[in-house]
Amino acid sequence: MIKNYCKMCSTLTSLDIEKLERVAETVSILSSILNMDVFLDCPTKDKDRAVVVYHARPEKNSLYSKRIDGEIAHSSKEPAVFRTFITGLPSKNYKAITQEEQQVFQNIIPVFNSIQETIGVIIVEYRESQEHEFNSDMFNFTATKLIKDIDFSRSRIPEFVKDGIVVFNQDGVVTYINKTAEKIYASLGFEKSIIGEEFQNIILTKTTIVEILKRKQEEPIDISISNMILTISYFVTSLEEDNYNIVMLIRDITKEKNNEQEILVKSMVIKEIHHRVKNNLQTIASLLRIQKRRVENEETKKILDETINRILSIAVTHEVLSENGMDSLSIKTILQLLYKNFFKNTIDKMKKIEFNMVGDDFIISSDKATSVALVINELIQNAVHYAFSGRTEGKIDIIIEKKTFFSKITVSDNGVGMNVEKYRENSLGLMIVERLVTDKLGGSFEIKSKLNEGTTVEFEIKNK
Repeated sequence: MIKNYCKMCSTLTSLDIEKLERVAETVSILSSILNMDVFLDCPTKDKDRAVVVYHARPEKNSLYSKRIDGEIAHSSKEPAVFRTFITGLPSKNYKAITQEEQQVFQNIIPVFNSIQETIGVIIVEYRESQEHEFNSDMFNFTATKLIKDIDFSRSRIPEFVKDGIVVFNQDGVVTYINKTAEKIYASLGFEKSIIGEEFQNIILTKTTIVEILKRKQEEPIDISISNMILTISYFVTSLEEDNYNIVMLIRDITKEKNNEQEILVKSMVIKEIHHRVKNNLQTIASLLRIQKRRVENEETKKILDETINRILSIAVTHEVLSENGMDSLSIKTILQLLYKNFFKNTIDKMKKIEFNMVGDDFIISSDKATSVALVINELIQNAVHYAFSGRTEGKIDIIIEKKTFFSKITVSDNGVGMNVEKYRENSLGLMIVERLVTDKLGGSFEIKSKLNEGTTVEFEIKNK
């Protein structure tokens, strides 16, 4: 198939096409390693048009809905491709428009024939967010060789990845090692270059050439050696008998593994802290309950009840955080726990109050979660205590809406309603709610009420 597309490029000789067929193997390997779309393009007689002779499309994270082998690349949309055709120089981090009209970034390197003519280019495409996956000095290195037929001394394919690369010929002798691999082996005590060394003398895993050839590609293996954690994998670059190379890829994941361990330890510490905070808050609530039983004044008892509920609403947040060890949590999880743990226990058993919660779910930080819990607690407690005065039944609805910049929570009841202005003047709970919404949640607060029709409160939460 590659040969057929290459024939569309009338500037290529039969030897050039053979060279490009071999280079296509490198393109496939790069795509597998990088998990990105990698292309092999060739020029045509029309200086503003090129042909995609090979598209290596990753199984996941492809920027394309399908392979685009055989399609045309235009200079107006991929200027860096044609820059490299003309100059024979690599092009790094150039913007381009794909055949599917998507904006991408391209890293491009030339492919030369035996007389150093540019007969094609290798293109790696990626989103701007993926740029960090390349080494910043990627184009300063001389080339890597992943297949036997590319000349080490002349190849200009750069090291696209951070992995160490070691190439063995069919005799199991090292014929190439890149600088990353050199550093790894130097840290393992190899003072001299390992080029010329035999497979069994420098291999880092318990495998053999026979096993690698049998499976054609080895699954990555993590090993610990000399205070390092390395991921080792192998590829066979050609399946022709007595004409193959074995490529060993070495990735130093020591830092990543250490970070994972550090995160795990921190997560455990955070969970323990939240667990203790929750227990302490519940202890304080218990002490206040004891104090309440010793008080005869009804107004004082009411104040203590409100304080206990506020403390317990904060404790709910810490309960969730003590279980997941994260610094963020689901808004619905918080509201469901608030209802399960004590909303239903504070309702007058003689009244039939129906609770409904509908809408979106979204993640908020622990700090905001605590504020939301306090706000919802105040609104629900006010509805339970005042909205259904003189009634035996009622309904409280909580509606959650996730929007682009601000999310909104609405708490409404079908109760008796109230005079909002009078309520604002005398309610400590409402003052707490407004202060939390504006100062902690970065949103706005609105309350509406009609006599005998109910009350609706809306407040916003500023998204990250």
